[in-house]
Amino acid sequence: MHLFDDYKLAKTSTLIRVETREDNHLAAVRLAQQCMRNLEIISRDLDPSIYDTPDFVDAVKQLALKSRFAKIRILVFEPETIAHHGHRLIDLARHLSSYIELRKASNENKDYNEALLIADETGFLHRDSTERYEGKLNFNDKRQSKYLLHQFEAMWETGTPDPNLRGLTI
Repeated sequence: MHLFDDYKLAKTSTLIRVETREDNHLAAVRLAQQCMRNLEIISRDLDPSIYDTPDFVDAVKQLALKSRFAKIRILVFEPETIAHHGHRLIDLARHLSSYIELRKASNENKDYNEALLIADETGFLHRDSTERYEGKLNFNDKRQSKYLLHQFEAMWETGTPDPNLRGLTI
């Protein structure tokens, strides 16, 4: 298990292999904690073990509150599942809707089965398959982050707001 305490967004350029649920969670928290402006997430069901935790939700909340220019965009595929189970991040988005926007991925992207988090167009956490926790993490790879952000943008543009993600209460 990595703690990622020594890794700094926009400074540490080491490609790190993550292999466990806990590593993914800690990496997502560290990236969100260090993020200053833009956070993008693609997740089929907003993996609760990574994104529905008090420390991750607090990091996103702090990001939204520390800058009026903060923008958090989340793209999901299974809003019905998220709504059925409840999710802290969705509840936060309802309260901070000026900073956090959620969309459902379009049907044309239904076969996309990766998980992605991009922080400030610089750091990323990327898994090739949502069924496994093996992935790549880098706190300072602008080139790869821009490439992944381009994929995110294309999917974001075709995504739509979903009523299951609005007004969800826990």
